[in-house]
Amino acid sequence: MGVDSITGLYDFNEFLNRAKAHISKYASQYAIIINDVSNFKYINKFYSKQTGDVFIDDMARYYLVGNPRSVCACRIDAEQFATVLDLGDIHIDNELKRIVWMNEEFEKVMNNKFPDIYIHVYTGIYFFSDTNVDLREAFDKAKMAKASIKGKLDIPYKVYDPNEFINKENEMEASNLFRKAHQEDRVVAFLQPQFSFKDKKVVGAELLSRIIDEEGDIVEPRYYISTLEQTGIISTLDKLMTEKAFAILRRWEDEGRDLMPISVNVARQEYVKPDFVKRMKDLQRMFNVAPKYIEFEILESSFLENSDLILKTTNELREFGFQVSVDDFGSGYSSLNQIATIPADTIKLDKKFASKSLKTEKGKVVVKSLIRMLKDIDYKIVFEGIETEVQYELARDYECDLIQGYIIDKPIPVSKFEERYNKQHRQRD
Repeated sequence: MGVDSITGLYDFNEFLNRAKAHISKYASQYAIIINDVSNFKYINKFYSKQTGDVFIDDMARYYLVGNPRSVCACRIDAEQFATVLDLGDIHIDNELKRIVWMNEEFEKVMNNKFPDIYIHVYTGIYFFSDTNVDLREAFDKAKMAKASIKGKLDIPYKVYDPNEFINKENEMEASNLFRKAHQEDRVVAFLQPQFSFKDKKVVGAELLSRIIDEEGDIVEPRYYISTLEQTGIISTLDKLMTEKAFAILRRWEDEGRDLMPISVNVARQEYVKPDFVKRMKDLQRMFNVAPKYIEFEILESSFLENSDLILKTTNELREFGFQVSVDDFGSGYSSLNQIATIPADTIKLDKKFASKSLKTEKGKVVVKSLIRMLKDIDYKIVFEGIETEVQYELARDYECDLIQGYIIDKPIPVSKFEERYNKQHRQRD
């Protein structure tokens, strides 16, 4: 049996085992409570580790030891404790009042004892009555509730509310999905072909990520990209996909296949890192691929911020020979002056132009004029989201350079792309 050396409380696994044993036998109203305390590290730093150990033991005894409602308790880590309470017929509101009172009394005593360190207790709570509850999941929910008020000194506790935390759970699931898939090499590259009206064949591709889940099913980006962007993990994905693009081109050249540009999406936060250009140059030298075959796609919104870093990175990449494109052009609010100053090679028209603007006569005039203007100032034009014959014909008549969309093909595995387009390209009139 594992116990904590300072408090004598169970370790986490023993805590779960004992709680499960009790809950499975007795139907009741239960609560799992996590208590955390602010500024504990300063007790160790400004006083001593021994003083910190005494503080931890005092906290354990105050909240957990001898509490008749406590089924069992554990010390999670330094200053965090978890306990399962069997509330019986005690009303939840009364239990919450007791928690507030206990926190206030503990804070009062400890702030008198350590007047130069502000002590505040954060409490996360998850109530349940299901005797078959997954205790690890219940623990995570109480922990999420506690984490949501960390740093908010005016909130005495937080009860887990599924309606409030569903998005956070989804974020956690998406992050964990990506991390595990990355570790197990299940984040793969798909290619969506780009068709040239002039050459009447596929002449390039956009590289897009897909996750293969543990059952072998494909998870599309809409289920994880926004979470990776919000959590900062998107940089890991961008690095992985960029390296895959270089590796694909290297293999194509080694196998005697035709080389064609591959475009890779890069998030702004990755693009503006001080070492981004150097890393891309290092990859180019490592794989020995002509830089003109790598195109970095940056969202229009990033350019509209007119960041010096965005412009500096773009200019350095292009000077080295890489291509840069403006992705989702038209989804923002570009002014004519801003359009003329964007230092990119290619403009990728947002798919909304195809799905909405091309449906009306006025919309068609706007799109046609926009394409003509962009070509007049030397941008190459890629029209995204082309799915119908009508859209295809209009894009051709408006003299777009390339189109990308389901009328040509959906994003497909690299092996299928090679079979269909790398040697024998589809011909269209």
